[in-house]
Amino acid sequence: MRRVRTYGLHRMMCTISSVRCWLAAACLFPGIVVAQDTLSVSVLPGQALPELTVEAVRGTANAASAPYALAVETNTPDALPRSVLSMERVLRSLPGAWINDRGHFALGERISVRGMGARAPFGVRGMQVVLDGIPLTMPDGQTVLDVVESSVLLRTELLRSPASLFWGNGSGAVLFLSSAAVPEGVRSAPRLRAQALAGSFGQRRILMDGLLPFGAHSVQFYASNHTQSGYRAYSSGIRRRAGASARFRIGSSSHIRILTALGLQDTEHPGSLTREQFKANPSMARPAFEEARAGKKSLHAQAGAAFEREADFGTLRITGYGVRRQLDNPLSFAYIDLDRKAGGMRAALRRDRERIRWGVGADGALQHDIRKNFNNARGVPGEKIQLNQVENVSSAGAFAYAGFQPVQNMQVLAGLRYGTVRFEMDDRLFTNGDQSGSRLFSSWSPMLGVSWRGNGWLLFANYGTAFETPTTTELVNRPDLTGGFNPSLDPQIARGVEVGLRGAPSAHLFVDAAIFSMNVDGRLISFENELGRDFFRNAGKNTHRGIEGAVQWFPHPRWEAVFVAAVSRFVFREADLNGNLLPGVPEQRFFGRVRTDRRGFRVTVEAEAVSEYFTNDVNTAVNDGYVVFDASLGHEGFAAGSVRIAPFVEVRNMLNTRYSGSVSINAFGGRYYEPAPGRAFLAGLQLHILP
Repeated sequence: MRRVRTYGLHRMMCTISSVRCWLAAACLFPGIVVAQDTLSVSVLPGQALPELTVEAVRGTANAASAPYALAVETNTPDALPRSVLSMERVLRSLPGAWINDRGHFALGERISVRGMGARAPFGVRGMQVVLDGIPLTMPDGQTVLDVVESSVLLRTELLRSPASLFWGNGSGAVLFLSSAAVPEGVRSAPRLRAQALAGSFGQRRILMDGLLPFGAHSVQFYASNHTQSGYRAYSSGIRRRAGASARFRIGSSSHIRILTALGLQDTEHPGSLTREQFKANPSMARPAFEEARAGKKSLHAQAGAAFEREADFGTLRITGYGVRRQLDNPLSFAYIDLDRKAGGMRAALRRDRERIRWGVGADGALQHDIRKNFNNARGVPGEKIQLNQVENVSSAGAFAYAGFQPVQNMQVLAGLRYGTVRFEMDDRLFTNGDQSGSRLFSSWSPMLGVSWRGNGWLLFANYGTAFETPTTTELVNRPDLTGGFNPSLDPQIARGVEVGLRGAPSAHLFVDAAIFSMNVDGRLISFENELGRDFFRNAGKNTHRGIEGAVQWFPHPRWEAVFVAAVSRFVFREADLNGNLLPGVPEQRFFGRVRTDRRGFRVTVEAEAVSEYFTNDVNTAVNDGYVVFDASLGHEGFAAGSVRIAPFVEVRNMLNTRYSGSVSINAFGGRYYEPAPGRAFLAGLQLHILP
């Protein structure tokens, strides 16, 4: 029976309660709320908007003129130590982003931007992710973050606008990650850092990274080992990562960068709980998952190279990459064996002049999956083969854009892309006859933007689109369990407009704000059967409306504060779900951090307030709102010969709030809730080897 919508009053009371908590926090910690080390296209006090290239939009504009909602955060290799154990700690201060960290390794973080990607039961969907210029998103639109070591990221860009013009399939947003410590043309000294930390719930992590420059060239590397026993029963895991990148100058106008990255994982999967189980014992595991020995073992390797040349005719960039992934995934309904090979190339030429800029490009990628499902014999493949098929995905696209300045300080940018994605499947089992087949999807993706640049600020508006096909996993999970691709599942198309402002109205203040409206046709949504298997269907139209923003404030040279807020409403507009709210995304979210540096010490206090939100499409169950506080203390380090030793401590969820940090959307039997850890302590040491 459908839940009567009394949530308006309930939500108001929740919001009032949240406001009271924030007011109390403001009294205890004035100006509570800060970004990572810098927030949104960072502007230091007294500076104007920077003329840095925005990689997330393939160099079509710089931060001072880009007509899109974007945030750019930077960090420095010698920054004070901090315990960054997941991408949630990197992205939580970016406006418009919503990150769910399940507290275990089996599913990874769910990342959604303006509601795009909220459906993902595992991995990342609805947005493109790029690491050091190499795409992590597969041709089918799915992203796995296994190779991303969040502690070594030095630059993060989040493009919140629909961006299929630049990146094609699955580009409801773009996340560009960089570990580059040395900008082009800048020389640096050798660097070596080691970090060790330990904490509650068996958290142990060892990390080492460094930089070796030689002449105009440089090599960076990292390796880490992270283990945990977990807050919940049956959630222990181990995660190992390693990577290296080399940058070589070729003459005075060209350079090439080579990247390799590896991720190994072996983890248990505790599953989601009913509300009754969550209330009684949030640390328990779902019995069926523990009985089936559900979990994941995976190897993910990635390599790529990017060549760039600057000449009179423009700037040419050519990128190529390859991926190898092996996955053993015992679940309650099957043992999944996946062997994936993928790769792609892209080439783009752009030319920037004082008043005119233009660019053209093309890209293509291939994905080859050998998928086998067995019956799960308590964590090992059984004798019965349930699925045996080869899946191939090929994508191709071409785009062009042009920008000009009709008057001084004003820029107009327009572009168009055409792209196709083809899925092919070869059935090797024939249980229900030959289910081999193919699906072909294509789309035109236009974009139009305008920006007006003032003295230290930028006003912008744009129209953009996002084309998103179902992933191979979504296509093969047919509700009738017959194998092959689901013939009734189609892409979703998002068309959005936004108006925004970013800049520094004073020497001590930076503002980033945007209002957006987006229509999503053919919304892809999930539903689950009694065994815990996810299936997908299209659900007509959605409307996404909202406002998001961040304020960075420097009241004193030793103090920094940032407040981030998002208020949104995502609504189904057709068929049986008409008027319901999109599950899995809160309508209000607030985040803040205050930081002060004194005598080599840094004290940081941060808080997050989230309103309640629905956990299913029919809006009959909710995840309660919550407010969580964290605090940390670090020191810049004590010199001991050629080594600087920097200690740090942190307490998360200081008030030991019981809450569900993530939900399993539309789960069967009301098993929606994925409890977050209780109060946790972390402590560690960071060693810098001085040159």
